[in-house]
Parts: sequence; structure tokens; C-alpha cells
Amino acid sequence: MVGALEDALAGLSLPPGLRRLAIAVPDLTRPLHTPTVLAALGRALGECAPAEVTVVVGLGLHRPLTEAELAPLRAACGWPVLNSDPDDTADLGLVGGVPCQVAHAIAEAELTLAVGVVELHQYAGFSGGHKASAVGCGGRDTLAALHARAMVCDPAVQVGRVEGNPFRDAVDALGERNGTRLALLSLGDGRWTFGEPRAALRAAAAAQDPWWTVPEPVSACVLRVPRAKAANFYQASRAATYLALSPSPPLLDGARLVLDAACPDGAGEGSGERAFAALMASVAPPWQSLLTGPVPSGAGLQRAYMLARLAQRYELIVAGCERPEALRAIGVEATAAPAEAVAPGALTVPTPFTRLPQLQRPPGAPG
Repeated sequence: MVGALEDALAGLSLPPGLRRLAIAVPDLTRPLHTPTVLAALGRALGECAPAEVTVVVGLGLHRPLTEAELAPLRAACGWPVLNSDPDDTADLGLVGGVPCQVAHAIAEAELTLAVGVVELHQYAGFSGGHKASAVGCGGRDTLAALHARAMVCDPAVQVGRVEGNPFRDAVDALGERNGTRLALLSLGDGRWTFGEPRAALRAAAAAQDPWWTVPEPVSACVLRVPRAKAANFYQASRAATYLALSPSPPLLDGARLVLDAACPDGAGEGSGERAFAALMASVAPPWQSLLTGPVPSGAGLQRAYMLARLAQRYELIVAGCERPEALRAIGVEATAAPAEAVAPGALTVPTPFTRLPQLQRPPGAPG
């Protein structure tokens, strides 16, 4: 990883006289060894590093990193490393009707460099690019507007889709307003790309191979959730909705989707995750009223909308769950039994955040 990373950063240069640089990095929900990345950035900048460099961990509405979790990041680079706080942001006005609230360190920087992982994303098509700052380090009003029901349920907002995607367009516009001018992106397999955020994201997306075809629809599917996403149901559930709401899912009506995820933190411990759990618990499955009734307010609720859309056609169960009672409390079927016992012989998806089965390859798909 280090050799390819340093090769990607070989051309790193900053505008002359730059004094304040912000670096937006992901939290622990992304499969990235951030200390290694920060150390490489420090070497690449060398003596040309600006006088003030601040690293901001983009939490969105996830839980803050503990001091023990922040310490390796600080040790790797020697720069201040801060958790973002959605309730303590600078307001840069409206961008296309969306409030542009972002962490103060980013708003006050002359330039922001976004670090991210390019993997499938429910709304942005692929993660990475401007999303690291605009969403990861965004304020609560920004997150609520971006994840409003009308936005995330727009037919053009779809996993694997970048062009013509209004969510991605809004994220890119917000990133440009907040001063994010460079992006360092991991393609997840040892490859890296670096450059202007829009161009870097699109190049990385085009280099992905996110779909594999199967000959006929199936009645059951097991989705193996990686460790970075399996800590809580809020994150782990994305694997199921990515497949269920993909362009051409190979699923029969009523198919059983089995999430192989331990979920030791239950639904999740962040403020958005707690709001999501409260909303799920307030409505009986299959949660149809979340799609047609009054629109709930607040960020973090978009997960509930996606699960409601899934539940109109498919069955969801979490297997290998360490705290099944916590998920049952919000209306989600869960069991400690292994996935193989819940759905023997099911189609298995080993990497649902990077590659999904389809009945047919989506038109214009990358790869």
C-alpha cells in the first residue's frame, strides 16, 4: 500500500504561500489505515508543509473517536487531529438550496485535501471525493437537507451512479464551496488516485468493477459485512439496501436477505444512529408510513427510509448477531445463529460494499 500511495502523492504541490491546510479523513466506518495515509502525506509535504495543518475526522452523525483512537493519527503526522462536530460548524450560506455548514477548521483553511475510500454508496453512487468534507465534516442542517426523504428516494439517486445523480451533484457543489480542492482516494485494492476531487472520484469510479451477473433471481442471499461496517446495524444494514435497491437485483419477490454482521453496538451509538433507531421503533414493520406519511425531520433518518423500501419487497434478518434483542426492539429480525443456518445454500455476496450481483449489467456501469 505504501509504495502505491507515495507514487500517487509524488506530484503533490500546494499553492505558493499557503498558510492553512485542512485534511479531512474518514472515521472508523471506512476500511482505511489512516495513520499510514497521514504519515505519507507528511512525507510528501516535507518542508513545504504550511504553517498550520489540521486533520479533521469526518464523523457525520457517527460517534466521536475516543482519545485512544485519535492518538495513533496524531502520532503518525504530528498535526492536530480533531473530531468533526455537526453542532459546531461554520455557515457558508446556501448552495443550491442546501445549507453549507462545515467544520470550522475546514471553513478557515485556504485549501482542504479530502482523503477517502471509493466504494459503493447508497446515495452518492460511490463514496470519496468531496463527500469527505461536505458530508463527513458537515453540519446537522447540511446533513438533514442532503438526506431528506425527497432527495434520497429520488429515482436518480442510486448506488453505483455518479452522473446525473442529484445527491452527488449537491455534494460536489458543497465541497467546492467549502474549499476542498484536492482528493486522495483509495480504490480499496492497493491502488490510489490523487487530484481535483470531481475528476479523481470519477476516475476511481470508472476503474471499479462493482457488478457481477447471475443467470436467474434467487430466493435468499447472504451478505458478508466487513468488520469496519459490522459494529452496528445502522452501518451493516447498508449492505442489504445496496443490493435490494441496486439497478437490477437478482432477487425474487419475498427473497430473504441475511446480513452476516455481529452488531455489538446494536443499532449504533452516534446521534444520527440513535435517531434512526427511535424512528424505526416508533413504526411497525414494514415501516410503509415512513415512505408515504408525514416526513420525519432530522438527520440520520435516511437509513429508515431505505429499510422501509427494502421491506416492501424482501425479508431482512441479521445473523451471527451478538445483541439480537437490541435489533428486535426496533422491529428487525435478528439471531445469534450463523448465516449458513439461517439460509443454507443461499447466494453469497462476499464484498457487498464493493461488488454486487445483478441480473444484468446496469447500462453505462463503470468497470
